[in-house]
Amino acid sequence: MNMMTSFVEQIEKLGLARPKPPATPELVLEAAERLGLTLKLTAPSVPEQYEVLKLDELSGYIKARHGGMQVIYPDAGGEEIYDGPIDGFGGFTDHEREAKLLFALTLIAARMLA
Repeated sequence: MNMMTSFVEQIEKLGLARPKPPATPELVLEAAERLGLTLKLTAPSVPEQYEVLKLDELSGYIKARHGGMQVIYPDAGGEEIYDGPIDGFGGFTDHEREAKLLFALTLIAARMLA
């Protein structure tokens, strides 16, 4: 039986460089730590999304895609606490990532106190 290789397998055989996932800014990681939170990148692009954990329990969800950002508490199916524009299409641009993630952490932390 002659089986064709899949498109994905053909692309992998080309040995192209894979893009690096976005780096979470150091200031964002420090702010999360001070709040007792952990920020975990769960998808690097289209969407760029993060889980926010407190004591290994899901406490927030951040998603950036199609020019918009959503912040949801406590998880992907929870209450939307922010929905607004971003400059990037498939995720944050490098120049806005720090500010937007800090903003999202602040919203989640404030919601946790409510």
